[in-house]
Amino acid sequence: MQSVTEARFGRAQLLSRTRRSAVLSGFDFVSLDVETANYSRGSVCSIGYAVVRDGARVEQGQWLCRPPEEVGHFEGFNVRLHGITPAMVASQPRFEDRLGDLLDRVADLPVVAHNASFDVGAIRTACYLSDIEWPTFDYGCSLMWSRRLLNLINYSLPFVAGHLDVKLDAHHDAEADAVAAADVTLALAALHDVATIDELCSKALTRLGRLTAVDWRGCRTICDGGGGSPKAAPAEANQDADPHHPLFGQVMAFTGALASMKRQEAFDLVARLGAVGSKSVTKNTTLLVIGDGFAGTTPDEFWTGKALDACRWRAKGKPIQVLTEPEFLSYAAETESSGTRA
Repeated sequence: MQSVTEARFGRAQLLSRTRRSAVLSGFDFVSLDVETANYSRGSVCSIGYAVVRDGARVEQGQWLCRPPEEVGHFEGFNVRLHGITPAMVASQPRFEDRLGDLLDRVADLPVVAHNASFDVGAIRTACYLSDIEWPTFDYGCSLMWSRRLLNLINYSLPFVAGHLDVKLDAHHDAEADAVAAADVTLALAALHDVATIDELCSKALTRLGRLTAVDWRGCRTICDGGGGSPKAAPAEANQDADPHHPLFGQVMAFTGALASMKRQEAFDLVARLGAVGSKSVTKNTTLLVIGDGFAGTTPDEFWTGKALDACRWRAKGKPIQVLTEPEFLSYAAETESSGTRA
């Protein structure tokens, strides 16, 4: 099936546009991004992708789809985010049909996504709700690599893309986000002089995740000398939480009203995940979650109001990071870093 972008530009023109970058023999992967109709991760309504061969994008596109019937309704928040409406997907195939189109592109290549725990988790959940088998592929996370290889106050896709001079046409457009995730991956590889996904993982001290028909294991960070977690849970947090969870071991402050929960509920949630909530930003804070609709997509936003304390601590050498509420929720949604299909 011809992709949206192939139909728009033609494959020859697409190839000519993407062959400007240096050829890296064997640097092959498929980046992906999904958008959802509502708060359920399984409500996939759009799938974007970019195929990279020898370090250059050779194909890209996106498809709309109807989410699994059980989670097929659209929430206003999501519609405002990506602009996809129920009418736009009404005549489109179901998710399970579009997944087959994506897997035709993936074949035996590794998959990359920016915040892969969300995108791969969405695919797992949508497959479960559609009563179809999980696909099998290895996958990496450009968000995790960015956190390990860059020193930024925020690691959202727009922020990382801006830092690396990567073009991002329209955030939350599935194709644009998939293309940006691919280009971020290539930019990180060039910055650190690596030539394959495996070399990039080694440089960032991470391991690829893997999804199979029966189980999954998320992307993981590793220590220099072993495979354990580099952090310990704070004394007040759940000591039995998954040490590979991205919030495990963090000291987290919250500022501004959260639309999704009350402040104490947020403290209780992060404690269950092995983090501890703090009522103020201090030298020990590692993550600051800002509510009140804070978007944080440009550096200028971090020098106004509520993010200023984080900037001041960073200027003093403290590696505090800022999360928006949607970023926080996407991390918190994945309560485990591995599992089996029930």
